[in-house]
Amino acid sequence: MNLDITIVAGRRPELLQRTLESFSRNAFQFHNVVNVYANIDPIFGTDEDEARCIALLHQYFASPVIFTPEAAGFGAAVKRLWQATTADYVFHLEDDWIALDTLDERVHANFSETVKQVSFHSASQNWDIRKRGHLHRGKRYWKFAGIRVPRSSYTKFTTSPSVINGTVARRSAELMNPAFDPEKQFYSAVNEALETYIASFDNYIFSPAGIPVVEDTGRDWRDQRGIQKKITNAASSWVSE
Repeated sequence: MNLDITIVAGRRPELLQRTLESFSRNAFQFHNVVNVYANIDPIFGTDEDEARCIALLHQYFASPVIFTPEAAGFGAAVKRLWQATTADYVFHLEDDWIALDTLDERVHANFSETVKQVSFHSASQNWDIRKRGHLHRGKRYWKFAGIRVPRSSYTKFTTSPSVINGTVARRSAELMNPAFDPEKQFYSAVNEALETYIASFDNYIFSPAGIPVVEDTGRDWRDQRGIQKKITNAASSWVSE
């Protein structure tokens, strides 16, 4: 599989090092990596931590393209990274995940005319992989006399670790509004153009053994520091308790 890698990061070198080591061993070596793009937002750490993150990226990749914007913005970071890609597929992740399984050529086998994203099953995601052959879709409801009745389903793409069809990733990035959380724009009625674009596509949850294949290491890191992610009107922010 020819792919570009995109990495959304803060100034957290310890987490980034663990992520790079894990995915290099369990995923990247099984694919033809064309380019690597990383965005290090000025959050959480210091200028020295940012420099350590940059050094780590150069340690693991021959010629990574690294963005260090003056202002932090999750939506802007994803938009910037996905627009920069050129490969057939995009392996997207953040700096606070580890791989629990081998993410090899089995991932590519799940793409089809309709499946344009293959997401990695995580215990921290409330995904029921028993339904619809691991397809990840949401439901909208009518409400009658206090009873919810399903009226339609909709595609739920994600910005958690996944592989995305490159053309779809780049077109999605064009349509993204950097002011909003990038994931919420796929299904939260804040970006009609993006929702319309991906409506005919599917997101497949990769879980060969029916158990999580990646783990979120950022939750413990945030809990230890009293940091919470808040989403208000589909815009995300980090706040200290």
